Amino acid sequence: MATVDQFNRELGQGTIQLGLPRAGNAWALRSEHRTPSYTTRWEELPHVR
Repeated sequence: MATVDQFNRELGQGTIQLGLPRAGNAWALRSEHRTPSYTTRWEELPHVR
């Protein structure tokens, strides 16, 4: 985090940002329907054929 802060001080605020989804983007809409245990239940993992 100190490195990110340093870059932002030297190159301008907002040069480097954390990888957070912006409000209203497609990923945020799809993630609304995700189960809270999406990484802990094998039967809930998507099946690819």
